[in-house]
Amino acid sequence: MKKLLLISILYTGLFSAQNVGIGTDTPTRKLDVNGDLRIRSANVVTGNTNYNRIIAADKNTGNVDYVTVSSIPQDETNNVEVKRSIYLATTPVTANECNCGDMTFRLNNNGTPEFKLNSTTIFLTNNNITTFDLGYGIKRWSGSSYNYKNRFVTFTTSNYSTYQVLDDVAISTAVTSEGNTVRVYTIIPPKQNNLYKVTVSRTNNNNTSTFAYGVICERFYMQSL
Repeated sequence: MKKLLLISILYTGLFSAQNVGIGTDTPTRKLDVNGDLRIRSANVVTGNTNYNRIIAADKNTGNVDYVTVSSIPQDETNNVEVKRSIYLATTPVTANECNCGDMTFRLNNNGTPEFKLNSTTIFLTNNNITTFDLGYGIKRWSGSSYNYKNRFVTFTTSNYSTYQVLDDVAISTAVTSEGNTVRVYTIIPPKQNNLYKVTVSRTNNNNTSTFAYGVICERFYMQSL
């Protein structure tokens, strides 16, 4: 019995130190498969930041290893979303919205830039918080130069879908070319891997009583894999 036990231990140690081949007599790794591989099912781990590695195979040797998600080059076209609302009118049209990512932007009929969230995702991805202050930068064209300001808006799970004031200085709605302006807002919501650049403008339309109003949103985001 002791001899059998000793032999069993020796064989176990021997095989654990050897490479195993399927479809090959000369395995070069712990498991060497010469053929196809099928996985019937797997757990869904989307959104779990602990899973930040991707299986990759060497095209020359077939060796299977992993690469990190962060090492994969971001595609310069797939990582940008651009939405716009551009129209001619005497005054801003509240109904003309610009839906971009998880936010919607507009100019109300008083000339005030406004925005809101489209879902509660940001609350869930920030440990189920119920309120947060969203800070952002403002760049305004006034007269012949730009001025800058930082601002923040408090969003809650109760008011997220209600329009909030994006800029406390409204654009002019007077019928005069002096009311031409460009505003740029840079917004980075917490833990969303998104950067929003929103441009709001009003320009004179050939000295008539109508103006070209624009709300353009550029969303730059991390590539999802």
